[in-house]
Amino acid sequence: MPSVINAALGPRFQAVLASAWISKHAAAKYVQDYVRQVQAESKASGNATREPIAFAPPIQVQVLNVAEGSSYEALDAINGGEDSLFHARIKQNLVYGVADGVGGWNESGIDPSIFSRTLTAFSADAAQRTFLLHDSDETDPKDIMRRAFAGMRFDGVPAYGSATELVMSLSLATGRLRTAQLGDSTYVVLDGQQRAKFVAAEQQHRFNMPYQLTIPPIDDSGRRVGKSAGEEEEESAQFFRPRVQDEGSAVAKEARRLVDEDDFADLSSVGFDTPADAREDSHMLAHNEVVVAATDGLFDNVRVEEVERLAERFMQAINSKKQGAKSSHTADLFGGLAYSVAAQAVANYIQNDLRSPFAERAKLAGYNFSGGKPDDVTVMLAWVRETARVHAEEQIREMQPKL
Repeated sequence: MPSVINAALGPRFQAVLASAWISKHAAAKYVQDYVRQVQAESKASGNATREPIAFAPPIQVQVLNVAEGSSYEALDAINGGEDSLFHARIKQNLVYGVADGVGGWNESGIDPSIFSRTLTAFSADAAQRTFLLHDSDETDPKDIMRRAFAGMRFDGVPAYGSATELVMSLSLATGRLRTAQLGDSTYVVLDGQQRAKFVAAEQQHRFNMPYQLTIPPIDDSGRRVGKSAGEEEEESAQFFRPRVQDEGSAVAKEARRLVDEDDFADLSSVGFDTPADAREDSHMLAHNEVVVAATDGLFDNVRVEEVERLAERFMQAINSKKQGAKSSHTADLFGGLAYSVAAQAVANYIQNDLRSPFAERAKLAGYNFSGGKPDDVTVMLAWVRETARVHAEEQIREMQPKL
């Protein structure tokens, strides 16, 4: 009975958030070692039949239960190559998203990973600073993107370059998902049978030129800033978080005023994209539906149908184990889905003869391209569940006789 009362008082929904990421540099090293291992194994075994060596890239995975009473810690950036992600909880909202640094800046001596990680750090901070009068009020992902980008501009952090960004806000009170998408980081909503009921389109100016947020690498004297030519990119590149300030100080108040009043006119007047250009959407989610959000490293290489098949296989396994497994075990299985989706992207983009989604779009644009497109891969999967149903399943499991 207490669990039923708690379910009634708490949010109607809860979620499992599973994130997985791997940089293209880490993937390339693994693939190189994997090929050598396969070749050595083949040479050693001769004609003898042996079990194939499992393809298991070193993909990082994080799984969180986002529910009333569950421990939660926000994340503002990752070491994902030029990709980054964030998630934060504000009252009954789960806010999360991905950013992808534009790699072309490497040619100008600018490290794109610093920009994307700084952008997600400011996004997480903007989400956590959102004022909501009621617990059930919803956060606005486009406003979070706006305040994060404006904050980067006025905080004076030396993060230059460009990045695409996708910001998502899931209301655990209503099950409503709100999105703000700028660029080619996209998402798919899968129904309870793991079939796509919505596929977000890329936001491109033209082929392979996505909308992006930009801070030009020019200092106050007009000089270009960045790393020296030929300097190698480091996997552990730094990033910048918002400066800690006394909220009541004059400096903090002025910073908030600048952020609130920033209309990005200086950028839009010269043709740069701004948060005002982000595409907004909204979806009412139901029990057992899954949202797959990712940078372009996923959907450039993996078709939606492949994601559906993987989700179907894992969700069937999860449903078959619900009666005898703890919720933490089913969450771990869901983390396996996130890993498998990211691994599928790596497996696809190393195939030179693959008719990848990117290759097909390139052909339509008049370019000759075949195979997958090596890239950083970052995915975030949100599994939405009705709290009352979850508690009912737990009660049924507790009532079953222990064998």
